[in-house]
Amino acid sequence: ISTPAITNDELPASLSKEMIDGILRKHLGFEGVVITDALNMGAIQNTYTSAQSAVKSIQAGTDILLMPADFQSAYNGIIEAVKDGELTEERIDESIYRILKVKYNLRR
Repeated sequence: ISTPAITNDELPASLSKEMIDGILRKHLGFEGVVITDALNMGAIQNTYTSAQSAVKSIQAGTDILLMPADFQSAYNGIIEAVKDGELTEERIDESIYRILKVKYNLRR
C-alpha cells in the first residue's frame, strides 16, 4: 500500500522511510518491532529486486522482513549494502536490539 497523500512519495509503506521512521516512529512514537508486509507481493516484486526491497525496507526502519521473493538475494543485498556503506551496522543493531528486547520480555 502506498500513501502518497501522506508521505509525498509513491513507495509502498514497507519501503517508505517517511512512513516508518518519520510517521510511525517519530510522529506516533512507536518503539516496537516493525515487520514488513509480504515482500513477495506483486506491487513490490514487480518493481524491485529482492535485494533492493530488503535494503530499502531496512533503510526505512523496518526490523523484520517478511517473505522476500528470493531470500538469498535479499540476504546478500543486505550484506553488500553494509559492506558498501549503504546500510550501517548501527542501523542493523537497532533492529537487533528491538527484536531481542521483545524476545527477552516473552521469557519473563
